[in-house]
Amino acid sequence: MTLRVLFVNPGRDLGGAEQSLLLLIESLRARDVVPTVALFGDGGGPFAVRLASLGIPSERLEVPDAVRRASRYRSSQGFAQTATLTAQALPSIVRLARLARRTDAGVIHTNGLKAHILGGLAGQIARRPVVWHVRDFPPAGLGGQVFHSAARALPALVLANSDAVAAALRAPAVRLYNPVDLERFRPGLSGRQIREAVGLGDAPLVGMVAHLTQWKGHEIFLRIARRVVEAVPGVRFLVSGGPIYETEGHEGYAEALRRRAVDLGLGGRVMFLGARDDVPEILAALDVLVHCPTAPEPFGRVVAEALACGRAVVASAAGGTLEIVEHEVTGLLVPPGDVPGFAAAVVRLLRDEPLRLRLGRAGRDRAESLFAPEAHAERVLQAYREVM
Repeated sequence: MTLRVLFVNPGRDLGGAEQSLLLLIESLRARDVVPTVALFGDGGGPFAVRLASLGIPSERLEVPDAVRRASRYRSSQGFAQTATLTAQALPSIVRLARLARRTDAGVIHTNGLKAHILGGLAGQIARRPVVWHVRDFPPAGLGGQVFHSAARALPALVLANSDAVAAALRAPAVRLYNPVDLERFRPGLSGRQIREAVGLGDAPLVGMVAHLTQWKGHEIFLRIARRVVEAVPGVRFLVSGGPIYETEGHEGYAEALRRRAVDLGLGGRVMFLGARDDVPEILAALDVLVHCPTAPEPFGRVVAEALACGRAVVASAAGGTLEIVEHEVTGLLVPPGDVPGFAAAVVRLLRDEPLRLRLGRAGRDRAESLFAPEAHAERVLQAYREVM
């Protein structure tokens, strides 16, 4: 039986939430699900381009700039600002409800904090069940209070990408880890082209792969690098990722990081690659991946991808990462913000190739057991049946 689903996604770029959604939609299409994706704003950007390349239809949803650019990374909003943003979003909610009816969607599936609220209210108007796919922690302040209340009232079912996120929602939720493309991210890939492109040769290489936003911990990574250099003089460092948000609070971060690297004496040792599509090859080029966010990670997609590639990982012991990495089995865990602890773990791995290989093999086994796209899609399809 064919099922039509309207997916709602606020982002223009290809962040972790969008990558997960693409994998899900591709698997669902093989299971007689007909998707349409509602995109905020002008309907452009890398995410829209990828949808078009895959033949997945999308629709532009006009959303006021103030709503699109409102950010959880700014100070908590007061009641007046929250009420104003809600009122500004009402026409978009009505348009989304009309789109659900026009596409004959049996389910509205939302992917992003703003999408959850708008899609949840549109579902009430269109009389369609809504599945929230929550891949982030709720915001703080009044916005968080509104979100918690909405999570109990609007969706027919909530999927959370980790136990950590599910616990933070204060509402019933089903934990469902994000999928990883296990064919694209696999052991045995060559990172030689990446190394040659940046003139590395066989030098030890430590990397960080994350979009450019402050909570991902790039400044901490640079401080870790400064300590690792003292123990392993020939080591080099790589930072891959670009800005993906159109919300406020992300301007000028890349330039600030480059200046910080120079200030730490790392100007010739750290390479900033920007946003890249060849993440599997970048991971293959690394000896060690470091993931050191300053706040708990809801899931930690790049950590899961590194495990799938059989790479050694040093990660913050917080949030969803604790559910992905088992200390001393599939990676090494360090308390968040512990720069000396991170540096010591990285140096240990650089000096112990058998340990790196053992962690990598166990990581691949764990990725296959937890992140297979087919199993992920089957559980989502089951969710649709439950709410219908």
